[in-house]
Amino acid sequence: MYRERDLAIWCSVYETCGANEFVRLVEEAVATYSRVPIYDWPIRVDVSELGLPCAQILQSVVSGRDLYASVSDNYIEIGSRLTNHLSQHLQRHLVDNEMATDDMKEDQLFRDLGL
Repeated sequence: MYRERDLAIWCSVYETCGANEFVRLVEEAVATYSRVPIYDWPIRVDVSELGLPCAQILQSVVSGRDLYASVSDNYIEIGSRLTNHLSQHLQRHLVDNEMATDDMKEDQLFRDLGL
């Protein structure tokens, strides 16, 4: 569920907003990310599921801020806390701009209510 939600959010933003806006939003999210001084378990996402351009943008922006991101031929690897932060930021953008699916809107409402 968690990974599928993140993939849907990232792909939706990339497809509906375009590469330039996706870069801006990821940069904005990374700039507001507060690193915690504990180990952040990496999450692997298949490049084939996300798309190579999207994966390369994520890797470029994240690693440019001295955060861990790695792209291989098959997957991108990003810390789990950062992955969650990126997804929440991008999902908020989709909801605020009325581009979110009903599931994304419901998930955002639950998050806003602290449920």
